[in-house]
Amino acid sequence: MVDHSKLASTISWLIAGAQPPKSIDQIVEECATRLLDVGVPVDALIVNGLFIHPQIRGIRTRWTSTKGLRQETYNRDYFDSNSFTKSAIGVCITTKRAIHYHFDANDPETTSDYRQEFLNAGFTGVLLLPLFNFDGTVTGCVEFGTKKDGGFDGDQITALRRIQSPIARMKEYFTERFDKQITLATYVGEETSKKVLNGKIVLGDGETISAVIMFADITGFTALSNTSRSEDVLKVLNHFYGAIDAAVSRNNGEILKFLGDGVLVIFPTPDDLTAQEAAASGAIDSVAQARKELAQDDAGPALEFRASLHIGEVFFGNIGSGNRLDFTAIGPSVNLASRMLDEASKRGAQTVCSNAFRQIALGITTHPVTCDFKGFDDPVEIYLMD
Repeated sequence: MVDHSKLASTISWLIAGAQPPKSIDQIVEECATRLLDVGVPVDALIVNGLFIHPQIRGIRTRWTSTKGLRQETYNRDYFDSNSFTKSAIGVCITTKRAIHYHFDANDPETTSDYRQEFLNAGFTGVLLLPLFNFDGTVTGCVEFGTKKDGGFDGDQITALRRIQSPIARMKEYFTERFDKQITLATYVGEETSKKVLNGKIVLGDGETISAVIMFADITGFTALSNTSRSEDVLKVLNHFYGAIDAAVSRNNGEILKFLGDGVLVIFPTPDDLTAQEAAASGAIDSVAQARKELAQDDAGPALEFRASLHIGEVFFGNIGSGNRLDFTAIGPSVNLASRMLDEASKRGAQTVCSNAFRQIALGITTHPVTCDFKGFDDPVEIYLMD
């Protein structure tokens, strides 16, 4: 028998936000434990959610009595396939209707990979419930599985239906939080997105930080774009951006701006020499790794790019107007790195760095040149890197 007074406590716990604050996998596990305590024989509790993400479209947070917690991710292609639309999860989400498999002669479906997976694991019944958002849309479902003889009975199904809406509220919160952060991170970068979500949305909000600054742009892009179809130009740009982003992310940097055929990247670092040396090494490795990737013919057209490297203080924060803000890095250090990239183009150099960068970059070979830069009163010595 289900203890409905205890069940009410679980419902209140979910509605109150599953305090204290927990991750979604912790909530799924504790919810299963609470259901067992009230007399609902759950051997599986699985929350499925659809998300806004460039690659990941769905996340399945799964708890089972035998394997505990695990999380599975699904790419966008899977959700566009018949494998999803014809699956029990896909049908539950698209029809917004509950599905109950009780694995006996009256089972409405006798053969499916979904049903067979649960049967092979010893389950006797599965209940799928759509998770309605506040506006009535459905972007997920919850699965309850049992190994009890005869499957879930009527009282147990009623209990599970009573926590359908509270689970939906919990899932909707995590979906919205995830979507906001991922959407922001997609457009403004991981660290910047965290700052924005934490309230750094006022004109002038920001801080002065120390960072390695990198500018990079594609060699010969103007001629390429003037003689190629727009579709081909976009492929070139995306190939370049993808290689740079992958390399920079591996080395703890962040792309702040896509600038036409170029990028502005920072590697934040504290006022600590060892950390600054590590950031400089990360910037050098990013350039080398991206160049290696872009030289691969099978990954896209072979590309070359120029890069400038500098270290200094930057203002990292909001600029713009009251209603339209841009979270970026500005300051004399950024201006110098930009001028250095222009100089690399004039001299046909692949990579240039400042004297400040050269002093913390270990084991590099450089050749000094003196330049007069617009906006800088005194000549600036920069270095062509081998």
